[in-house]
Amino acid sequence: MKPGNAFRLGVTLYSFNAEFYSYKYSFEECMEKASSLGEGQGVEIVGPQMIRSFPELSEEFERQFKRLVDRYGLRPSAYGAYADPQRITGRLLTRSEQIDYLKLQLQAAQRLGFPVIRVQAVEPVFSDLVPYAEKLGVKMGIEIHSPMKIEEMDKTITRVEQVGSEYLGFIPDCGAFCHSCAKVYVERFLQLGVPRNFVERILQRWKERMPAEAIISEVKAMGGDDLAQMMAMESCIYFGHSDPSSLKRIMPYIVHVHGKFFGIDEMGIESAVRFPEVVRILKAGGFSGYMSCEYEGHHWLHDGDAFSQIQSLQKLIREQLGTSAETKMA
Repeated sequence: MKPGNAFRLGVTLYSFNAEFYSYKYSFEECMEKASSLGEGQGVEIVGPQMIRSFPELSEEFERQFKRLVDRYGLRPSAYGAYADPQRITGRLLTRSEQIDYLKLQLQAAQRLGFPVIRVQAVEPVFSDLVPYAEKLGVKMGIEIHSPMKIEEMDKTITRVEQVGSEYLGFIPDCGAFCHSCAKVYVERFLQLGVPRNFVERILQRWKERMPAEAIISEVKAMGGDDLAQMMAMESCIYFGHSDPSSLKRIMPYIVHVHGKFFGIDEMGIESAVRFPEVVRILKAGGFSGYMSCEYEGHHWLHDGDAFSQIQSLQKLIREQLGTSAETKMA
C-alpha cells in the first residue's frame, strides 16, 4: 500500500443482481446508478454476470464498458474472476487449462482498465500467473469469503508472503466478519414456514460456532424439512465468524475489499456485519484502495431497493471515515 492514497468507495454491479436479471436495469442503467452514488465512484463487475462472451472479452463489450465509464465518470476498481476447476463435466481442469482460463480473465481485466482482479486460492495463482499479472499490471486478490476465516489461513498467507509480489494479495469480504445472522435472512425463512423453534435453534448453534454439517444434522434429527436444513446451511455460508482484528495480519497484502452487507435499517444499522470495527481497522492500518459495497439482501428479499441500501451503507462508512458525501473519495 502506498501512503497518502485514499480509502475509496465503490460498488459492485453484483449488488443489482435482482434488478439486472429481472430486466429492471440494463447494463447501462446499472452503470448510471453506480455513478449517481457520488463523485469518483469505483465500479466492480463480475465477469460471467455481465460479459456474454466470458471468459473471453468481446470488442463490443470492451467498447461499451469504456464508453460508459467515460460517460458516467466511473473508475474501474476490480474484476470478478473465477477459477472454475469443475467447469468441464466429468473431470477437473488440468493445470494448463486452468492457467489458460485465468489468463483470459486477466487479459479482460487489463483491457477494461481494472487494476485488480478477484481470484481464488488455486495453485496457478501462487506460481504460474504472478509473472503474467505483473506483465499486465493487474493485481490478483485472493478472496476471503465466509465461511473462510483469516485466523485459519496461515498456510495461504505464508504462501503469499513467500511470493513477495505486490501483484498477489487478498480481498477480504465483509461477510466474513459478522456478529449475527442477517435480519432479512431470518425473516424470510420464517415467512416460508420454518417453525420458530427451528429458527431459534439454528441461530443459537450459529452463535456457538457449530460447523454447518453439525447444525444441519441436528436440524434433520429434530425433524426439520429441506427448507429448515437449507436455512441451517446458509447460516454458515453467508455469515462468517472471523474477527475484524484479524485483518491486521494481512493488512500489507489487501488490494481491495468487498463491502458485503445484507440490509441497513431505518436507524442506519447493518444487522449482521461488524462494519464499524472493519472500517476502523482498515483506516488505522492505512488501507488504500476501494471498498466495493456489495448488497446481498436480494438472496432473501426479492423486491428490495438495492440502490437505496447501497446509499445507506456508503453513508455509514463515510461516517466511520469522517468524510461526507460531497467529499471526493479519491
